Amino acid sequence: MDGGREALTVAALAGGDAIVITARSHAWWLGDPTGPFHFVWGMSISAGQNVLLHAATAYQAAQVLKAGFDWACVPSRSGAWFAAALGFAAQVPKQIGDGFHAEGFSVSEALWSGAAAGLVGVRDAWTPASAVRLKGWYWPSDEYQHRVGAFPTLESDYAGQRYFLAIDPGLVPGASIPFPRWLGIAVGHGVDHWISGTPDPIWYLTLDLNLRGLPITARWWQTVAAVLDQIHVPLPGLRFETGQARAGVY
Repeated sequence: MDGGREALTVAALAGGDAIVITARSHAWWLGDPTGPFHFVWGMSISAGQNVLLHAATAYQAAQVLKAGFDWACVPSRSGAWFAAALGFAAQVPKQIGDGFHAEGFSVSEALWSGAAAGLVGVRDAWTPASAVRLKGWYWPSDEYQHRVGAFPTLESDYAGQRYFLAIDPGLVPGASIPFPRWLGIAVGHGVDHWISGTPDPIWYLTLDLNLRGLPITARWWQTVAAVLDQIHVPLPGLRFETGQARAGVY
C-alpha cells in the first residue's frame, strides 16, 4: 500500500468537493440560511430525478475513489468499502446546506446515495454484483433549450437526464449464462418536463450495450471501456408512462 498515493486520492476528493461547494453555494443554498436545520423525507418536484442525480453523484465519486485506491495499492475489498463511504460523504455537505433552507436535509436522497455508493463495495465483496452498473444518459431537454429565466440549469435539467440500473448477465465471472458478454438489460427512469408542468415518472426497459464485453483484446481497451460504460447507449426497448407502453430506442 502506498500511503502517499492514498493520501493524494483522499485530498483530491476533498479539494474537488470544496471547489464545487464554493462555486455553487449561492445557487444551491440561496445565500444565507433561511431557517433552523431540518430534515425532510424528500418530496421531489422532479418525480424523483433529483434523488437519482444525488445517487449518481455519490456512485461516480465512489468509483473514481476506488480507482485511486487501486492505484495506491490498497487491498481491493478494503479500498472498495472505503471508496463507497467517501463517495457517499462527498455529497453530504450539499445535503447539510439544504437542511438550513426550504429544501431540507433529504433522508430519501441520503438513503439512495448511500445505496448507490455502497454498490461499489458490494461489487467487490459479492461476485454476482459485479454484473450490476448504474448508467446515465443526457440530452438537453426542450425546457433547457428554450428556458426563460434561470431554470432549469444544466444540473437541474431533469427532463434531459435518464438514469439506468444495468444488469450484464454475460459478465458474471465464472457463470455460464447464455447471454452475450456485450449485451445486458437496463431499467431506467426519467421525466418529460418538470418546470412547464407537473412531471409524470417515465420508466424504461431496454437492452444495454456493455463495451467491456466486446471482443477487443488491446490492453488499453478495458480501461477505456470502463469509463465509457458509465453511459447508457440508447438501444431498442419499451417506455412506460401513465399506464401506457411504447416501443422505441431509449
